[in-house]
Amino acid sequence: MDTETTAISAFTNDQWLHALTAVNAWRGRCLDLFARSESAVSETLLVLANNTRNGAVAKLPHLVGHRFAELAALIGPTGTFASEGKASAAALLAFHPHEGLRASLAHGVGKVVLDQQGSWLLVLRTLTFRSKQPERTVLVIEQNEADEIVKSLQTAGRRLVAELGNLRRALGST
Repeated sequence: MDTETTAISAFTNDQWLHALTAVNAWRGRCLDLFARSESAVSETLLVLANNTRNGAVAKLPHLVGHRFAELAALIGPTGTFASEGKASAAALLAFHPHEGLRASLAHGVGKVVLDQQGSWLLVLRTLTFRSKQPERTVLVIEQNEADEIVKSLQTAGRRLVAELGNLRRALGST
């Protein structure tokens, strides 16, 4: 019986270190974009909490996900700041699909592998608890997808930061 085999090329330490550096740089860039968006959300909540013009009572939650939810409620269609926050609400909604990526990037344990062409692949494993039950997730990102992910995140994040800045200015505070 004949079997066909293909040789798997070995990678040098330099190639692997280059891939590891590229993955960590990409991950850091994404986390920076999330941090900027989260900061804008927090600053906006602070302004809304100090704005008594509409009789609003804005909470200042500790967890970032709750901050996004609180802001969405305040500037959403039935929120106290619905008329002033219409553009911001649209930007927040556009940013929402990226929020799942944040937890994996920030809390996931990563493994970097190289394919036969030398392109990297990032595997992120995360363990969370929902209703006291473990929930394990695995996210796999290929190098060729990473650029599109960061571009989309950057576009949505910059729009959100800009619109929330406009909202804070409209309410009389920067």
